[in-house]
Amino acid sequence: MAHTSVGAMYTGTERKIRMTKLQCHVIHCSSNKDHCCCRPEIQVEGKQACCSDETCCDSYTNIPDNATNDVGYKTPNQSMPIACDAQKCVHNQSGMCAAESICVDGSSAHEKSQTVCSTFKCR
Repeated sequence: MAHTSVGAMYTGTERKIRMTKLQCHVIHCSSNKDHCCCRPEIQVEGKQACCSDETCCDSYTNIPDNATNDVGYKTPNQSMPIACDAQKCVHNQSGMCAAESICVDGSSAHEKSQTVCSTFKCR
């Protein structure tokens, strides 16, 4: 039986980490730096989503007043494990994103509900 956690897929005793290239256009997120995410992993939400507008980056954190974009995490990551709750997305495999790359949009977002996974594609 396979067990899923953010960043890892377990099959028996074998551990496989799935790294997805992430381009992030959510410039008001405290983890965004140069269109990359500084977090070690993210979570995409949208359990019942049928289109990308019904998804969001659950890891979004608004930039506090007088702060920079790298609050908490300082190193931009071009690739990372992406946990995905969008059960109807063709890229979702056991709760992890299996797309080679994704784009998170929401350049004017000031809360996570204003972000979207633009790579979402309904089954």
